[in-house]
Amino acid sequence: MNHYLKLQGVLFILILLTPSLSGCGFKDIDKRIFVVSVGVDPAKNSDKKFLISLKLAVPNVQEVSNEFVIISEEGDTIAEAVRIMKAEVDKELDFSHAKLIVYNEKILKPEIDKNLYYWFIRRRDFQEMSWVTIGKPSALEVLKLKPKTERLPSNSLFLILGKDGSESTYVISEFLFDFKKRFSEKGMDPFLPIIEVKKDLFEVDKVGLLDKKGLKIKFTPKETMILNFFLNEEPKTALKIVNGEQSFVIDIQGVKTNYKIMTDNQKQPYIKVDIDLQGRIEEALFDVNNKDLRKYEKMANTYTKKQVYDVLVKLQKSKVDPIGFGLRYRSRHFEKDDWETWMRLYPEIKFKVNANVQIKDTGLIE
Repeated sequence: MNHYLKLQGVLFILILLTPSLSGCGFKDIDKRIFVVSVGVDPAKNSDKKFLISLKLAVPNVQEVSNEFVIISEEGDTIAEAVRIMKAEVDKELDFSHAKLIVYNEKILKPEIDKNLYYWFIRRRDFQEMSWVTIGKPSALEVLKLKPKTERLPSNSLFLILGKDGSESTYVISEFLFDFKKRFSEKGMDPFLPIIEVKKDLFEVDKVGLLDKKGLKIKFTPKETMILNFFLNEEPKTALKIVNGEQSFVIDIQGVKTNYKIMTDNQKQPYIKVDIDLQGRIEEALFDVNNKDLRKYEKMANTYTKKQVYDVLVKLQKSKVDPIGFGLRYRSRHFEKDDWETWMRLYPEIKFKVNANVQIKDTGLIE
């Protein structure tokens, strides 16, 4: 009798558990559709705040294909728009391959809505692998472009930003986790690469600089390259040196940048920057000779020193600090008011730049 009652109890428990087991969230791959890019623009056709667009890859089992579809929905939040879009597709939206987030420049000025990056941070799909960018003329136009060289949806931008394909010092990539960290970290401000649609191609050679609220200034391609010297180690690039009517291009094979913040109480505080470059002359608009290498190096030092100095002063005047001077200062000063002290110092601090360009040869066989 006791054995019969125990068996009844087990069966009763199994019956109670059966509904919860059938509610498992797993879905087969043929019931999923993969989001590869997300665009965020201002709403145009309603009183909602944003237009959220999702670029969905369309797989082709027969051959490699860059076919895709884009669905868009307006909403006051990303979550609201995505929930509505889920009713417009026949498969589950899967964000595990969403490696690109594109913001319209207009929603970054004068102040970005914090939920526009917190929503991505809260989801595990995006946290550690997604790049964040600015899209021009709009985020949707960036998502729509299908370059002829592209084999998979959005793969062109993945190769550019990841530098797995083309390598360029004009490209400064930014991951979502670092972008969010810079919003909260004292002494280090956010930046975003700018993607522009130029006919059938993407142009990614500029960077937008933000303070803790929104977009402040945009850098030219040359300024972006110099900023990249501070943010990334040993980039390869080409440096055009202009000295009056003479100009030549150095194929740079290595760049090393160091700086120290000098705050002797008896002297004017300054930041000492040392930049070392090595390379060979790749092109010149005048006759060059190996015996004049020191002369060319002197011209290159003077030109590089001024270019770097101008970029640092522009950052200072714009009150942004993507390099992290403030964070470096705080890491070496432990007073209670270190942050307040740096806030007073940065607008007035001087820059002393030393450039050391080493030219190995003229690139000519004599």
